[in-house]
Amino acid sequence: MITIQKEGFQIYITKTHRCACYLVETSKKRVLIDTSMRFERHIVKKCIQSTGTKGIDAIFLTHSHTDHVANALYFSNAFHCEVYISNEGISNLKNGHCKMPKGINAFSKGIYWAEKKLPFYDFTQFDACPKVRILDDEVVKYYLGDSAELLKTPGHSDDSISILLNREIAIVGDLMVNAFGNLYPPFADDESALNASWKAFLDTKCNVFLPAHGRPIHREKLISSYKKYFLSANKEYS
Repeated sequence: MITIQKEGFQIYITKTHRCACYLVETSKKRVLIDTSMRFERHIVKKCIQSTGTKGIDAIFLTHSHTDHVANALYFSNAFHCEVYISNEGISNLKNGHCKMPKGINAFSKGIYWAEKKLPFYDFTQFDACPKVRILDDEVVKYYLGDSAELLKTPGHSDDSISILLNREIAIVGDLMVNAFGNLYPPFADDESALNASWKAFLDTKCNVFLPAHGRPIHREKLISSYKKYFLSANKEYS
């Protein structure tokens, strides 16, 4: 279990390989952000239990892709807590179905194509959460306090959101990754929206970004990557 401490918050990072989940703890409540895949359910549960006997008070989902939501119903039942997702993701959670995001390089385009052809594997199916609720800034502040906030960050998917803590740390889902030195996600439904969301992060002055795939990202690395991918469109960060 990896732990990050900031004023008012304790952040535990699960030891899951497919999708990192974050357990955010304040003096009053504990929130699990994302839930990983079914086969990593026991790892997430063990991490929650290893941090104390309080369980969790709520589940926040950064978006509705299966590798983030597959255990939402299970943990909601296990810990008797509510599940929240952005308004754009509500229908997917209630129906137990999402769409495969678009691949933007040769490898991810191949996966995007193959997923539709493989009869034994369907990335887009998961256990439905019929009682899921809308995640908005008011809900975030109720569970995590006034120094926490929600930022809508579409690009990877249209229902993507991020959670900001003290405007120092951002939990960003799949809006960026940290794989082999590359921050640009291999899947994105709207690259122009991705551009705008990265810029929105830089405008927050957050120093650390916690992705679902890869290690924490520091602001300097994000600025460097933003210049690399988007400099022709925006030149403020020179």
